[in-house]
Amino acid sequence: MRSDMDQFALETTGPLAFLTCTPIRQHAAVLHAFSTRLGGVSGLPFASLNLSLGSGDDPGRVQENRRRFSRALGYDAADLIALRQVHGNRVAVLAAGRDPRVVRGAPGDALITDRPQLPLAVITADCFPVVLVAPQLPAVGIVHSGRKGTAVQVVPTAIELMCREFRVQPDAVFAAIGPGIGGCCYEVDAASAAPFITQDVDEDAVYRPSRPGHVYLDLQHVILRQLEAVGLPSSQVWSANLCTACHPQWFYSYRREGPRSGRMLNVVMIQSTTRSTSH
Repeated sequence: MRSDMDQFALETTGPLAFLTCTPIRQHAAVLHAFSTRLGGVSGLPFASLNLSLGSGDDPGRVQENRRRFSRALGYDAADLIALRQVHGNRVAVLAAGRDPRVVRGAPGDALITDRPQLPLAVITADCFPVVLVAPQLPAVGIVHSGRKGTAVQVVPTAIELMCREFRVQPDAVFAAIGPGIGGCCYEVDAASAAPFITQDVDEDAVYRPSRPGHVYLDLQHVILRQLEAVGLPSSQVWSANLCTACHPQWFYSYRREGPRSGRMLNVVMIQSTTRSTSH
């Protein structure tokens, strides 16, 4: 497997495999990863590294998968902070003095923090995970951006809040877009695609004709244009450009597998408060 953008690496720890964005690893003291479905203990249909407790899988197996994934990355699984994702644009801010346990399980689709050793996560199985990093602070964020969240600008909302809360300019923020369902496979009806007509995007690149009343929608392209519009330089934005529906050997896909699909876990964490000298 390779990224068409050639800026992502597949890392392995025994049978467990995950993706990382090479430029972010080179520029910041930040741990991050986009999981695959490889290296866990779940049986069919969740085989094998299902990381979602809400998928219908055996909870004990999911917890073991989470322990394996956290050990491979180097964070404490008990510290993981994830929201109850609602396909909106609500962002949780974990600044100094706020108890992260209050945020865990709250409704929302993005988290940002400037606190070290606090792993933030979103769960995906076709929606796009987006890791945000301001390496010179450092500060980090992670976003769950599906069709509804992308339509209501969840990624720009998270970036604007990160910049305001932590006093950083957009041109100092890096972004990595992990695997999600591509425009090759994401067929939606006209009503579902309609919200994107009003956004400042190249409609010819967003839509591709399908059967009557339907189009193929390229959410990744929309997210890339949103990142550009909010002020991130293109040289600081990287996309894995990997379709979850096209790669059943590597990724779960709700569109392909239905409600009993497993889920990927996408994590970001500040490892050190040391300021980066790179930009």
